[in-house]
Amino acid sequence: MRRALFARRRRVLVLLQDAALLVCAYAGAYFVRFDLMAYPSMWTYFQQTVTSVVAAKALVLVLAGTYRGLMAYATIPDLLLIIRNATLASLSVHVLLSLSGYRPWSRGVLAIDWMLTIGLVAGSRVGWRLLREGVHGLSRSSRAALKRVLIAGAGSAGVAVAKDLLVNRRREVEVIGFVDDDPEKQGSTLLGLPILGTTRDLAEIPCRRPVDQVIVAIPSAPPRVLSRIAGQAAAVPDVRVVPPLEALLRGKEAVVASKAVPEESFLSRHAVELGGAGLARFLEGKTVLVTGAGGSIGSELARQLARHGQDRLRKLVLLDCAETPLYEIHRQTSGPLGARVAPVLASVRDLRRVSELLAAERPDVILHAAALKHVPMCEVHPLEALATNTWATGRLAELAHAHGVANFTLVSTDKAVAPACVMGATKRAAETYVQSLGGGSRTRFAAVRFGNVLGSNGSLLPLFHEQIAKGGPVTVTDPRATRFFMTIPEACGLILQATRIAQGGEIYILDMGEPVRILDVAHSLIRLYGYEPGRDIEVKIIGLRPGEKLHETLVDEAEEAEPVRQAKLMRVRGRGPERERCRDLLAALEHRLFERNEEEAMRVLRAFVPTFRPQRHGEGRAAPGGEAAVAS
Repeated sequence: MRRALFARRRRVLVLLQDAALLVCAYAGAYFVRFDLMAYPSMWTYFQQTVTSVVAAKALVLVLAGTYRGLMAYATIPDLLLIIRNATLASLSVHVLLSLSGYRPWSRGVLAIDWMLTIGLVAGSRVGWRLLREGVHGLSRSSRAALKRVLIAGAGSAGVAVAKDLLVNRRREVEVIGFVDDDPEKQGSTLLGLPILGTTRDLAEIPCRRPVDQVIVAIPSAPPRVLSRIAGQAAAVPDVRVVPPLEALLRGKEAVVASKAVPEESFLSRHAVELGGAGLARFLEGKTVLVTGAGGSIGSELARQLARHGQDRLRKLVLLDCAETPLYEIHRQTSGPLGARVAPVLASVRDLRRVSELLAAERPDVILHAAALKHVPMCEVHPLEALATNTWATGRLAELAHAHGVANFTLVSTDKAVAPACVMGATKRAAETYVQSLGGGSRTRFAAVRFGNVLGSNGSLLPLFHEQIAKGGPVTVTDPRATRFFMTIPEACGLILQATRIAQGGEIYILDMGEPVRILDVAHSLIRLYGYEPGRDIEVKIIGLRPGEKLHETLVDEAEEAEPVRQAKLMRVRGRGPERERCRDLLAALEHRLFERNEEEAMRVLRAFVPTFRPQRHGEGRAAPGGEAAVAS
């Protein structure tokens, strides 16, 4: 209500200003018409008609909508509107004077009055806009602190961007000019700013004058042109692209263009390269089965195997129950391996199908990456997490032993250490069962524990990218929360190296340095986009989800980690679990899963993992999506 009253008051003030200008225009018309001579009869006639003339013109201007526009943002359409309405007002005055019996002292007065009215009213709008834009408001010292922006594209989009920056960001940025590939625009100026060359000059312009940011305002440009422009502007630290308006209206484009950021930027250490000649020799003549091959880890495993074993691997078998990801990773690996890669559409919970596969393919190595890994989803569906992560893993390990598979490596997680969530507990139970098979078997069983894998499906980096692209907020569970981070290539290298050096029953981890605060990762990524956390993009703290801890660890209290010869690799040793007890617990779990008895199945899980400290059954469970979809 207060804002509406202020708007009305402002329009009344503008109307009073225009009324004064109309008086000046009418008086000026007489002086111009009679060579600046004030004849007594002329002055008398002016006094008799000025009130009615100004009132009539003001009424026409109001009724014609002259005062709906904002003076500070006056544009060419507003000026055309003033010309139209001033013409209507002058014609109305002529009709009024004719009907009232007053004859114009001279018809030239009305013509001059019309021109002066347009000039004075339009000039007032231009003056207000100049005042608002602060053309003379910045000192030389303050200009030195501005971000210098160069706009690529001198078309309508570039003009719109430049106008917005000149009006709304004049105290933050300085638009130094344009570049455009149109030959006719070279050497010209636009909005008072020079056109400094073509887009091919973007590499040279920063050498002549400082450029802090390039904004590419060519919405119709195809990707190859945008890529070329970005390459030309490589010397500029910040390059932005204005998306097509049509794409924004149809929902095809994010508010902020996605930015390629190296995942290694968020590690508290240097990334570790875990490939090497030893790995290539290990793969010589082997058949490798990768479960969960369509996932983030499984697909990168397949790509690394295809690269390291291109001339050595006998066969690569890819198993997944998701058709589209399986098709995609098969397409990617069939390039280097050709017919030596075989996709298998099946679930690891289908033991009969898996047994047939092992008998037919006779793999030498099984890399078991299939799992349910999302903490909130496993909290809501604990029976599914138990069936896939624990029961299916145990039975697959038994099948590997029965079929004489040489190596079996389980992909686990740091959430398996003193677990507080269902997902972590099911992975810890799987670790325990695989360790129990380690002694007295021809199969060398091993497990690897990961920290948070940057860039994997559902991890925090893709989520943060998505949230920043929407303009925020970026959601973080707790400002104190820390995690160990590793890249996808590091995770897959750890699996392959652990498989190569496994002796039987060990757990391997990567020395991942110091844990990193999730809040620091969020702030760093926002700044890499060129924004300031809390000012441009909100960071929202929403609290820990059910089953989450403030800090993760890689080694349990009852375990010890010792370094191995391979750099940055550590072997975790602890008291081996009893095979018979683990076998009985897995059988009990199988029975509870068949009955769909969630409460009894969770009791078996707690017997498997005594360090599991879950919430009370059904308490505080987060539904998948919503606030559960946050970075942890």
